[in-house]
Amino acid sequence: MNPCESLQLDHMCEKNAHMVDDLRSVLLSSVRLMLRPIVRVLLRGGIPFREFSELAKFTYVEIATTEYGRRNRPTNVSRTAILTGLNRRDVARIRSAEPRATLDAIYMSHGSRILSGWHLDADFLAADGQPARLPLEGGVPSFQALARRYAPDLPHIALYKELSAAGAVELGDDGQLQALMRGYIPKSFDPNQIRLWGSILHDMASTLAYNVTRAPTAAARFERRAIHARVRRSAVPEFRDFLESEGQRFLERVDGWLAAHAADDVEGSDPAATARLGAGAYLIEEPVAKAGATP
Repeated sequence: MNPCESLQLDHMCEKNAHMVDDLRSVLLSSVRLMLRPIVRVLLRGGIPFREFSELAKFTYVEIATTEYGRRNRPTNVSRTAILTGLNRRDVARIRSAEPRATLDAIYMSHGSRILSGWHLDADFLAADGQPARLPLEGGVPSFQALARRYAPDLPHIALYKELSAAGAVELGDDGQLQALMRGYIPKSFDPNQIRLWGSILHDMASTLAYNVTRAPTAAARFERRAIHARVRRSAVPEFRDFLESEGQRFLERVDGWLAAHAADDVEGSDPAATARLGAGAYLIEEPVAKAGATP
C-alpha cells in the first residue's frame, strides 16, 4: 500500500468514527427526550431511579436474548453480556429470575371495549345502525349482556357507574341506557389509566423503532404528524375541539374497517394468519421553550 492509500484509509476511518459518535450522540439525546414524559409519570407514581434501573436491566437482557440470537435460537449468556454491557453474573441472574408481570401491549380499557362493542356489535345496534338504547339488566340486548360479552370479569353495575361518571353513558327516565361516546378515557390517575398510557407508548415507539431500523427494501409503517412551532395560545381550545371531532371521526372509521376485516374463530386460532393492526391519534401541546433553555 502506498502512502497516499494509507492516508486515504486513515481519513475514511476517522470519518466513520465521527459518524458513529454523532449517531450515538443523537440517539442518546433522542432517548433523553423520550424519557422526560416517562420519568415525569414514574416520579408521580413514586417509582425511584433504582427500580427503573433494574427494570431497564431486565429489558436489555430480554431483548438481547430473544431478538439477537442466531439461527432462531436465544442469545447465550456471553453474547448477551457483550451486547448489553452487563456482566455475565447479572445476565445469568436476570435470565433465571421469575418473569416479571408484564402488561399486555394490546391493552384496551374495559370501558372502551364495551363502547366499541355497543357501536359495532349487531346484537346491540338499533335499526338505523346506531347504538341501541339498552335496559340496565337482562338478556341480549341489555347493558348487562353487553358487559358480560366484552368485560366478563367485571360487574356490570360497576362498569355502568364508571362510564356514567365519565359522561360516556346516560340512564334515561324510562330506565333505558344510552351511549353518549364512542371511546372512554379514565378521568383519574389510576392503574387502568397507567396501563393505557404504557400500551399507547409501546405502540408509538414500536412503529418509530421499526421505521428507523427496517431494511432498506422493507416498507415503512405509516407515521405522520402535523405541527406548528408557534400557534396563538388563544386558539388552543378551538384546536382541541377540532381534533376531538375530526380525530374521533377518523378513529371511528378505522374501528369500523378493522371490525369488518376481523378474523373469524378459525383464523383467529392461528397466530400466523392474524396480525394486531390499528392506528392512533393524539394531541401535541407544549409551551414554546425560551431561547437557551434546556429541552
